[in-house]
Amino acid sequence: MRPDFLIQKRIQKDNKFAVAEDYASKMAAISQVTHWFEGKQKFDFAETEKRSSEFIKQEMNSCNEELKIRRRTRLRNLYEAEAKAYEAELASLGLAVQRHLY
Repeated sequence: MRPDFLIQKRIQKDNKFAVAEDYASKMAAISQVTHWFEGKQKFDFAETEKRSSEFIKQEMNSCNEELKIRRRTRLRNLYEAEAKAYEAELASLGLAVQRHLY
């Protein structure tokens, strides 16, 4: 047996541990980056979904408001047409609607 056999054995063992520790730190870094990337993708998807649903809500509110305006306009036109038809019917009978103008 060589005189430095135990020292050389310990150096080899320490080198193996150093290689294993280096590998473990690389894997931990890769794991951390992967975790960050997956979280970012999930957050980006959620953010896009949130914007999309917000846009849909805004569009639906705008459509509802426009529909109300259109319905009010059509109803007003219907009332005016019916009033004119009623006045024309009364005029054909020789009658008129008396309006109170104050």
